[in-house]
Amino acid sequence: AEGLTLVRSSRSSTGFEGVCAKSTGNGFTVRKSNQYLGYAATAQEGALLYARHLGAEASAATDAAEDEFMTAAEAEQAAAAEGLTLVRSSRSSTGFEGVYANSKGGGFNVSKWVRGARQYLGCAATAEEGALLYA
Repeated sequence: AEGLTLVRSSRSSTGFEGVCAKSTGNGFTVRKSNQYLGYAATAQEGALLYARHLGAEASAATDAAEDEFMTAAEAEQAAAAEGLTLVRSSRSSTGFEGVYANSKGGGFNVSKWVRGARQYLGCAATAEEGALLYA
């Protein structure tokens, strides 16, 4: 009815781009890069919120784009292009600071400590994409 296209993602455990299951198991958070878009009760509602943020043309174009995983080299390139550095960590099983495998088995959660409190940054399909989000 709104002319929007839900952006699907084979990389996300929810099946939708920008929609991540909350670690508490109750509902879904919706993000576009580092921008928090909101909370949804279902993955489909989250996908609709994401599509509304993009708009009709952008949501259709994004859904039509090829859904590929970002390689380590691509993440490094993207970080350099934005003037960022991926933060490596020997303490993390992913090899990157603030990037943790999702306990539900799909993707990676990304967070960082800010003024003594953990700030959730989002979720990513690969550790490399998580590192770029953290950077």
